[in-house]
Amino acid sequence: MKNIRALCFDVGWTMAYPERSVWDIFAELCTEAGAPTEPHACEHLVRGLARLGSERAEERFRGGAQYPDSDTEFAGVFAQMGQLIFAQMGVERGYDELMQRFLQAFWNERNWTAFPEVLDVLRRLRERGMRVGVLSNAPSDLPSFLERLGVAPYLDFAVVSAIEGIKKPDRRIFEVAVARAGVDASAIMHVGDMYLEDILGGRAAGLNALLIERGRRALFPSFRESEGRPLAPQHVVGDLHDVLARLG
Repeated sequence: MKNIRALCFDVGWTMAYPERSVWDIFAELCTEAGAPTEPHACEHLVRGLARLGSERAEERFRGGAQYPDSDTEFAGVFAQMGQLIFAQMGVERGYDELMQRFLQAFWNERNWTAFPEVLDVLRRLRERGMRVGVLSNAPSDLPSFLERLGVAPYLDFAVVSAIEGIKKPDRRIFEVAVARAGVDASAIMHVGDMYLEDILGGRAAGLNALLIERGRRALFPSFRESEGRPLAPQHVVGDLHDVLARLG
């Protein structure tokens, strides 16, 4: 991978993680609403349905589906998730209020922390003369999160789905990242934690791509995103130090 001249990183579960996970918050809300629930039950429910629908999702992607985004769309993804969880766990009412509480707890700058190696790796990439950026499916306030996390000073560009109006795996948002990186797509490495959005999306746009699996700090900590996927071991990393190693 000696031809790589720029890197772009996903943010959530790649560069940073929520101290209170999606599943912790949903479980707490269910329990407070009178339906005692454990985090792993929420995780297994959503993960199971996501994997059942993964083949169809990949077919839609390969068929040329487009993926618009906005702050409203971002909240809507979690609202659908919440409705499913609340209904399955026996919460009978108050879904709108519960979702407001969810978003206040989850998408909150104080809830997010950069992984320990992130700033050091970004610094070392810049010292190598690499262009460095982020490409993330996130709301329009992500830039302020990047400032608080200490990441912003090390970035040459940032591509945020709700600002661009397009989200991964849509190739158009990868094309925005290519333009801002200022190098050919084949000279860019994209790193992210989701197979469809980051790996298939990135590759379809001509980028190199690595899947990152953060273990207990992943979105789905009980499952490996690479499981059952046609990915060679060298295309899967555990942290950003592994990304440096792949670059040689």
